[in-house]
Amino acid sequence: MKNIYLNKWTALFIPVVLIASCNRTFDAPQVNDDPEVDVTLTIMQLKARYTTIGDFKRIEDDHVISGVVIGDDRSGNFYKQIIIQDETGGIPVLLDGNNVYTQYPVGRRVFIKLKGMMLGDYGGTIQLGLDSSRSDDGRYLNLDGIPQAFFDDYIIKGSFNNTVSPKVVKPADFTKNINDPLSSTLVQISNAEFRDADINKTYADPSKNTSAVNFTVSTCEKQNIILRNSSYAKFAALNVPDGNGTLTGIPSVFNGTVQLFIRDTGDVQFTGTRCSGQIPLPALKTIAELKAYAAGDSSIPAGVYINGVVVSDIKNEVSGNYRLQDATAGVQLRFTAGANPNAIVGDSLTVTVGGLSLNIFSGGLQINGVGPAVKSGMGTIAPRITTIAEAIANNRAWESTVLTFNNVTITAAGSNSTGINYIIADATGQLNTFVRNSSGIMMPAAATSITGYVLLYQGPGQDAPLETQFTLRNQNDIAGGTGGRFSVVYDFSGVTGSSGTTDPTALPVVEGLTFGSFTAVGISANSSAAGRFAFNTWPTGAVNGSDVFTGNINPAKYYEVTITPAVGKRLDLTKISFTLQRSGTGVRQVSVRSNLDGYAENLPASISPANNNLSVVSPHIFQVADGATTAQDGCVITLDAAYTNLEATVSFRFYGFNAESSGGTFSIDNVKFEGVVK
Repeated sequence: MKNIYLNKWTALFIPVVLIASCNRTFDAPQVNDDPEVDVTLTIMQLKARYTTIGDFKRIEDDHVISGVVIGDDRSGNFYKQIIIQDETGGIPVLLDGNNVYTQYPVGRRVFIKLKGMMLGDYGGTIQLGLDSSRSDDGRYLNLDGIPQAFFDDYIIKGSFNNTVSPKVVKPADFTKNINDPLSSTLVQISNAEFRDADINKTYADPSKNTSAVNFTVSTCEKQNIILRNSSYAKFAALNVPDGNGTLTGIPSVFNGTVQLFIRDTGDVQFTGTRCSGQIPLPALKTIAELKAYAAGDSSIPAGVYINGVVVSDIKNEVSGNYRLQDATAGVQLRFTAGANPNAIVGDSLTVTVGGLSLNIFSGGLQINGVGPAVKSGMGTIAPRITTIAEAIANNRAWESTVLTFNNVTITAAGSNSTGINYIIADATGQLNTFVRNSSGIMMPAAATSITGYVLLYQGPGQDAPLETQFTLRNQNDIAGGTGGRFSVVYDFSGVTGSSGTTDPTALPVVEGLTFGSFTAVGISANSSAAGRFAFNTWPTGAVNGSDVFTGNINPAKYYEVTITPAVGKRLDLTKISFTLQRSGTGVRQVSVRSNLDGYAENLPASISPANNNLSVVSPHIFQVADGATTAQDGCVITLDAAYTNLEATVSFRFYGFNAESSGGTFSIDNVKFEGVVK
């Protein structure tokens, strides 16, 4: 009977991997509501029907129970089952399928239609399944799970992210009774620790010679409980922590013995001083050793710290994100607000990560909530020279490490307000990269080599593919390229109040070009909420209600920006775009003109995307309609051949029209220039 029991609580490890990528369009989130289902029994009312071990019972009447999933098979410590709990108690629900957590993760509410199902037990723990069968030797009756094809016939899915708080108990509180209300519920034991003789052991047997391992966990009050871990759990090879703290888990009874099962190592928060007064010692781990804790969403033992070299650049990464690499592996660190080390590529960091969690976010492995790091000089990481095909094949092992690809072609593949997507290809394959406007990186059409680090991305949805992506750090990562595309934005984040005549925001940086400040001529540069350049006291001239402008611009009032190629460089400008925002009544208009034609009205323009509140009055005037009170994206100017091969300064002026009346205001924001330096 013992061997059969072990089988029920073991699982094969199938890794599921995820990482953050901010250059994606996400699907709309699922509606997080519960269906309208009448619940007719509590879990304890159902369990009260079962009073004798081995007396399996078919449920003939039409009832429904509901509960929140408190345990699933994600870490492999529970096998082909979920455990659900309501306000009265909990019960395991056996499911004949793998990776059931993808449908019924911890925190999801489910409704179970009981008619035709069966109550049984395993060693004295009541379970819910679909049928029964005999063990191979015919001696024991076992409960069988619901076949995967019939999950939806018996289980109705409900809302996500429901929280069940563990009940704080002591080992002595368990009765070993078949209807103990604590059985199969989420509980927590305080002041607990592993025995001295066990603190150098692993959670289970990673060789799987033994299918599960029992530990005796003690409290400072000298009360004991058995912690049972499957050797098929993803965390089986990790060392148990040497501190004291809280132990969370789901208890069951097997042949008169109370056993506690954890969901993953995050349930074992042994970070404090032991009952004996011994303090857990700090431990240096390699990044490869650290990543061994990545089993589900796993807690890193107290005192663990890592050393590594920063291989990411904050100008081309999400704020607060850093990639740290040592001789063994790389990892993404997500620092808390106020703890950002403001590190640059090559900085050596010592980072304490004990007590934090390794988790998967949108495809990639990260450590979240990292506190202050200590800089310890500079270091170097030699990139791995490889091919794109090899990078994709080894994406998890090489994640957050530096690679170099030789002889690549580079193709633009769309853009958004923060940067441009590119496809990098060599003779073996291709992958995506995203270059942020803030990076100043210009991407050529081809390069003899390109260097950066690997990241992983997985879109929303259970079946979304895992995608290998690539991120550059700075312009030095590109060798042998000629020219380069750029996309830069004036976001006016430095505009506050009346800022004088120029935008104090840091100017765009592109090699081979000089960008001037966004300058107000004939008027102070006024802010308009959240850092925008506002238009006010401008000419009027439209007949009220006609939405037709008939006046003239004031040639002495405009905003101006200049772009100057360096000596020996030539500039192709391809596109200008910006956002208009308005308040008050009446239409608002902006005219864009350049010095190439003496600021006449000849700029070719198109609108993308079109919307009902934005229109083109003439090839150089954009109009926001009356009543459009929100920001209007889609002011796009596509420039013609006159703006290619420029060697001298090109200047653009933005004239405003408060078209129908002097009341109200409107403003300009996110002025973006795109082009190529040759």
